[in-house]
Amino acid sequence: MLLKYGDVLSNREISRIFGVCAQRGIRYNGNLHKGIKHVVLITVLHKTPEENLRNPYNDRLEGEFLLYTGEGRVGNQKMERGNLALKRQISEGYPIFVFEKKSPGKYMFLGQYNVLSLHAEIQPDIKGQKRKVFLYKLKRVFTSVSLNAIRKLEASKSK
Repeated sequence: MLLKYGDVLSNREISRIFGVCAQRGIRYNGNLHKGIKHVVLITVLHKTPEENLRNPYNDRLEGEFLLYTGEGRVGNQKMERGNLALKRQISEGYPIFVFEKKSPGKYMFLGQYNVLSLHAEIQPDIKGQKRKVFLYKLKRVFTSVSLNAIRKLEASKSK
């Protein structure tokens, strides 16, 4: 099966297909100590004012790049968990699959991406306080992926 740009999946399908948890914006298969197999990112690019209260992340498209805000909703973000997984992708090269949340429970596939760089930016947290966040600059490398290739990748890395 081929997953193509624009295909819409449920949260449960994403979790099952990619072997990741069903919550969080940065979800990874594997672990930080033994190795990451791949990462699934969930972004919200178009938010209502009410959604901004729950989701303070200022993800955005700038030309051909996705600027993705790291995880952590209160205070300065820390370089741990999902933030560290994204940083390590620059040197380790595992795939990142990006989905845009379109409505509750519906996520549109945007493609496979690589992290090009990261830097700090000041954004408000969930309480409206200014804080330092990690902003990852990603570029799409593929608009479709073979789900069979993902399964083979998982099988080869689990040995």
